[in-house]
Amino acid sequence: MSKISWGNLMYSCDDISSKAKNLSDINREADIANDWLRCCALPLWSGIGFERDKQSFHEQLDFSLSPLASQRRVMVQARQIVVFSAAYLNGDCHAGKELALCAVESMLQNYEDREGRGGFVFSIDPRTGQLDDRRDLYAHAFVLFSLAWVLRLENRQSFKDAIERTLSFLELHLSDSVRGGYWDSMPRLDNKRSQNPHMHLLEAFIALYETTGERRFLDLSRQLRDLAVTKFLNLETGSLCEYFTDDWTVYPSLDKGIVEPGHLFEWSWLLSRFWSLSGEDQSLPIRSMMMRALKSGFSNDEGRIIDQIDEQGRSLLKTSRSWPHTEALKALTSISIIKPSVQNQLVANILQRLKNNYCPDDLKGGWYDQLNEDDVSVRPNIPASTLYHIYFGITAVKQFVDKGLTYEFTPGDVQ
Repeated sequence: MSKISWGNLMYSCDDISSKAKNLSDINREADIANDWLRCCALPLWSGIGFERDKQSFHEQLDFSLSPLASQRRVMVQARQIVVFSAAYLNGDCHAGKELALCAVESMLQNYEDREGRGGFVFSIDPRTGQLDDRRDLYAHAFVLFSLAWVLRLENRQSFKDAIERTLSFLELHLSDSVRGGYWDSMPRLDNKRSQNPHMHLLEAFIALYETTGERRFLDLSRQLRDLAVTKFLNLETGSLCEYFTDDWTVYPSLDKGIVEPGHLFEWSWLLSRFWSLSGEDQSLPIRSMMMRALKSGFSNDEGRIIDQIDEQGRSLLKTSRSWPHTEALKALTSISIIKPSVQNQLVANILQRLKNNYCPDDLKGGWYDQLNEDDVSVRPNIPASTLYHIYFGITAVKQFVDKGLTYEFTPGDVQ
């Protein structure tokens, strides 16, 4: 019986063939999830989820699928633009191109401040027009990500100009030339620094490189990769912390950091993309994070991922959001890390959980964002921001199945 040196791994290399016949099949689960995505989720968010008079996406729906009045964040607009751009290019939504192009024009017109401080405001109240005019790094990362995607739809100079303005704003106002990385916001809201916006900025730079082929975006990606591996991640334990002080010391103190299993999967997938584009081996950080996530991120053998652990891998927050499951799907369908039969079964289990527990048929294209320890919803609405995770997670599994269950990377298989 094969064992992994990390000790009692929730998903070890033990033979589970006796259980597999009672569990879901990856091909069948992929078909079910993809049908739901194309026939329910995308039509919902391109229909009810989009306010055509304002050419912008609703921030959230209630469980009867009615739009809720609330601030509309630029981050949500950008995420939905990405989804519908990708859905059009993948043949999943014929109306996606028109929708994305209308929405990006609206985003640039309404959220970008070209005459004042520059950058994009955080949110707008669609009822009053009132602005939250802070400048948020996380939001700007998604603005760049959305511009990379719409540039694949139409090669417009206006999109290229917006990219340049946004990059200049980040460099002038949010970059930290002394300690590296960027500040979370302007003005700062607290004394913490976060890894998460840097992760999404890496995602944006990778997308910009894939779209344009310009070497500078690969160089910017490398800077963020280096920051992650030297400051965010403990290579020995596989723990990548969420919060830091100004000098990138773990917040609130060493050995007291917060780790999110979903981000371990997400960083692993992004480093695999950087590896693919740069040719620079990322096997050590990928293997370290993936093994920590597999050992400590699951609360049962049916693919339930918890929200937070500590640096030693102990549970901190046993609630379970939907998005970590989608990030696990992306990583586990591109990176071979454990015995293939075990890994494929895990993918099927996670996908089945995503569909059955978070995206049940009675929500008709909607979802539960977060569940408690008993898998009961704890949020009273359906946030639009989750579609970005769900779309790319389900699509990753479908593409994996279409490729014959072939992994792109093998960073030191454990057999």
